[in-house]
Amino acid sequence: MSSERMPPGGQHPEGGPSKRGIGSGETPSAASTRLQAIRIALSHDLTRAGRVLERRGMIVATEGNLSARLTENRFLISRRSRRKGDLKSRDYVEVSVVESAESPVPLTASSEYRVHRAAYRARQDAEAVLHAHPIMLTAFAVRGVLPDFGRFDEGRVFVGPIVLVPHFPAGSDSLAEAVERALVEPARPGLVLMQNHGALSLGQSVDEALSRLEVAEHLAATLIAAGRVPG
Repeated sequence: MSSERMPPGGQHPEGGPSKRGIGSGETPSAASTRLQAIRIALSHDLTRAGRVLERRGMIVATEGNLSARLTENRFLISRRSRRKGDLKSRDYVEVSVVESAESPVPLTASSEYRVHRAAYRARQDAEAVLHAHPIMLTAFAVRGVLPDFGRFDEGRVFVGPIVLVPHFPAGSDSLAEAVERALVEPARPGLVLMQNHGALSLGQSVDEALSRLEVAEHLAATLIAAGRVPG
């Protein structure tokens, strides 16, 4: 993967073919302009996701956190203590995928940045990570069981493999390490249930991560309504 990303549609901001990588002939000024265009596009996608999640009751108050990969080694994440339904383009900060003294984490970054960092480090295919507290999925997580979506076509097509990680304190290194281990399993899950702590959805776009979370919550509600909760 290149250290820079294309905006949606794979087009250069000026409308021509995207030029990527060292030696492309792109000037530093043009590269900076293109990266800013990508940042704006991603912030718009994340803002929309925050509004959808709040409207559907999958996050309330200031809970949850949203991120999207900006470059191979950096991602945007929502600021802490912000209502996700009220996010603006200024409410995202950049964090490095790899921890280093040269790139400290901004104090304004979500306290859950470690989990997002772990997800991007574990999965090169992850372009967006959404953490929410959907009621039905969290109900399964509280009981320590995974919902069986295999009987639904939507579960197989839109959700895919799911994994459950045990409870660790929110924002802790222990939780991030557990999520990272879970994401590198052979099944390559796109959805992680964190016991007592909601769900983490990955996607190759913000919309894919959002859709995975929405469909999974709907199916979880269906199973609970049908009395199909093991344990």
